Amino acid sequence: MKRMYVAVAAALSLIALFPACEGKKTRENNGKPDVVAANFPAYDFARQIAGDKVNVYMLLPPGAESHSFEPTPKDIIRIQNCSVFIYTGGESDAWVDRILGSMDTSKMNIVRMMDAVDLVEEEIVEGMEDDEHEHGEFDPAKVKDRPMSDFAGSWASGVPLLKNGSLDSYIAHRAEEEGKSKAEIKANLISSWASDYDSLTVNGSTLGIGKQTAAYTYRGYEIVEGDHGSSVWYKYQINAPKTGFPVYVMFNDHGDGNEEEHHEEDEHEGIAHIHFKYGGAGFADLVERKNWASMYFASGASAKEIAETLAGHGHEEEYDEHVWTSPKNAERIVLAIAGALCKTDGENAPFFRQNAETYTAQLDALDKEFQAVVDGAKRKTIVFGDRFPFRYFADAYGLTYFAAFPGCSTETEPSAATVAFLINKIKTEKIPVVFHIELSNERMADTIAEETGAKKLLLHACHNISKQDFDRGLTFLEIQKANVPRLKEALW
Repeated sequence: MKRMYVAVAAALSLIALFPACEGKKTRENNGKPDVVAANFPAYDFARQIAGDKVNVYMLLPPGAESHSFEPTPKDIIRIQNCSVFIYTGGESDAWVDRILGSMDTSKMNIVRMMDAVDLVEEEIVEGMEDDEHEHGEFDPAKVKDRPMSDFAGSWASGVPLLKNGSLDSYIAHRAEEEGKSKAEIKANLISSWASDYDSLTVNGSTLGIGKQTAAYTYRGYEIVEGDHGSSVWYKYQINAPKTGFPVYVMFNDHGDGNEEEHHEEDEHEGIAHIHFKYGGAGFADLVERKNWASMYFASGASAKEIAETLAGHGHEEEYDEHVWTSPKNAERIVLAIAGALCKTDGENAPFFRQNAETYTAQLDALDKEFQAVVDGAKRKTIVFGDRFPFRYFADAYGLTYFAAFPGCSTETEPSAATVAFLINKIKTEKIPVVFHIELSNERMADTIAEETGAKKLLLHACHNISKQDFDRGLTFLEIQKANVPRLKEALW
């Protein structure tokens, strides 16, 4: 992710040197509008509708993995100079919003494919591995010592925000989630976050309270079991007694000292915050007080940011971005693209509308083919020894599915438990086919096929196509039509 931001930043600096071309008609001076599509489905939909009336580019190189694509400076300048830009709007092209925010898009028609359909969230089904939860597993053997400097910063107590109503949205969220009154939740939080200090600073091994400071020495860590699993508390003792400062202090920030292992997930943790315990009776006393730990947030953070962090570390819902896998969704996306093309080139609008009408009729026929396969099937379950980007497809036809990873997972090597689960599912339900997706290493599907006797088949999700297929003009419809007999073999 950091490399992507570097690439994006470099390209943004170039944009200032190369202003957008007037009229947005740029390629080889042929007078045709440029359409830039982020991935293959968007690219193919655009060329089916527009024909030779526009210049269509695909940013994602043929054969490349769509979820790890990083735009080049040339790509970003191409976006700046296009008339129509089409992208998914999910995590795989999250860089787009930053790019578009830096540009004058007043002469550009933008299509976000996820806006054209009814979205569903990515889900974790039985047997599937979840990136987030897998990375978050606690391993006591990996805990490392941490100096007080690991908690460096200026910190503000959350209690004043609870009392003045700034966190009422979070309190309401908790109340609804736990089935308690808002007054009860608020009182419990004020009690558990209680502190004698409105603010703290940590600088090296020095703790600051008000304008005074005191030095502390590291005394190891304590692994504490609680209602939400294991946590690590790091212990520090004052070097010399000082009025106004506790003798014993403990910090916790959900970390275990493995900075390299947790760096990527920490980038998504929302506003920095720490838990703080203190007293004069010893560390054992602090460990025993399990229902109390003062909560502090990075000074300067807004109440809104803090509330979002508390409600879910600032994460938004993760919607499945593979919206084109359902033919009915593809129809809606095609109509959205046709609308953008008509706005861009009114002279050719009748041509675009006619092509869109023809193409949506072909997608409708494809939908009926898939439905006929499902209606005549003796089973409604499919198994993927791979990622599963077919959530919209499965929902459209009432299919149950099992897979190793969700559609946007970055994982490629499943656990032994996941492979065993999928093998058992195929054997128990006598499922004849194990699927893999395009551009996969297919190793997991091979293993499952060897262990079960199931036939390994491709079910193409149209993320991208090979360079060879791209050069020969393979289309979205051709790919999907090839999926029909493969689905039939799995279900009949």
